[in-house]
Parts: sequence; structure tokens; C-alpha cells
Amino acid sequence: MPLRRTSSRGNAGRPELTPIAIMAGRLLVQRLFGGSSDLMDYDNVPTTVFTPLEYGCVGLSEEEAVARHGQEHVEVYHAHYKPLEFTVAGRDASQCYVKMVCLREPPQLVLGLHFLGPNAGEVTQGFALGIKCGASYAQVMRTVGIHPTCSEEVVKLRISKRSGLDPTVTGCCGMAAGQVWGASTLSWSACEMVSVERKCWTGGPCAPQGWL
Repeated sequence: MPLRRTSSRGNAGRPELTPIAIMAGRLLVQRLFGGSSDLMDYDNVPTTVFTPLEYGCVGLSEEEAVARHGQEHVEVYHAHYKPLEFTVAGRDASQCYVKMVCLREPPQLVLGLHFLGPNAGEVTQGFALGIKCGASYAQVMRTVGIHPTCSEEVVKLRISKRSGLDPTVTGCCGMAAGQVWGASTLSWSACEMVSVERKCWTGGPCAPQGWL
């Protein structure tokens, strides 16, 4: 009996991830037996590298976006950030980085998100839905962040690579909180910030009189 020929054309070149295989198989069955015409979207697949400092991404890389749309049509917003736990421990803030790749033309459709830092998998999974649904940069910027979390850094991205401005950290988590509360001074120490956060968590006053 002659051996049946096989081909890897449908398998090669795709991300080797279990969730992708499950989704692609489910869509195939729906096309074969359910009358569906839905195809697998390989552009907006979220994934994470679970190293000690996690890296998560979804959508196009900066290089892929430029190759597909052209340098003049791509805007990249980025920033380094310092998680609250890094502030308390005195760890290097330059390790954590977030980048959002967008189309330059309004409404600036988000093409990709890249996140390096604690809990990157959890952060990326949440924003993957927005990118899948066609979220724009403006919509992300109008999203209220949860403080103090790493994911709020995504909704605070204001510096574009094109601007040439420095994306490094300019203040700690306490400074961000001071800005939210409208404080006249932003010179909190890490210990003072932790004290305020602890009062919030235990139901005590979160800020001095008249701030809220």
C-alpha cells in the first residue's frame, strides 16, 4: 500500500502555541460542519514569555507595522515605568517598558502592544480584547487606569518616538498619585507613598484634607 503524501504547508510559519491550535481547530470544524466562514486571525494573538521579568505582546511589532504600512504611517508611543513594588525595594526602573504601535492617521488604530514587566501576561490578555475589537489610541487614552497597577501604564502613554522626548521614568508611583489627587507638592518619598496606600487598603483616609 503506497504511503499517503503529507504537507506541512498548513502548519509551518504559524506561532507554535496551544491556544492557537485549539482556536484554529475549532474554527476549522465550524467551517466544515457549521456553515461558518470565520478564519483564524494570526495578527492579534497575545502571548507571553514567562521569564523572571515577563514579556507580553499582542498584534504587530514595530518592524512589522512599518513593513506593512510604511514608516510615515506608523506612530509608536512608549515609556519606561516603575512598579510600586520596585519603588519600595529600590529596584532599577529602566527594566520595565511598554510600547504601543499605532497607525498615525486618526483615529490611530492600535496595531500592537508590547509590555515588559511584572504580570505581563495578565496585562496583555486584557488589552488583547481591545485590540481585537479595533481599539484606537484615543480610546485607550480615555480609559481610566487602576492604581496602583502595572497595567495603568498603558493608558498613560503620551510620548511618541517621533517626538524625540525622553521616555525614562521621571517620578515614582507617589508622584503619579499626587497628580491624580491634585497635590500642590509632588515630593513624596517611597515610604510616604506606601503609608498612604496602606491607609487606602485599610479603609482610612487616602489623602490630606481637601485633596479629594
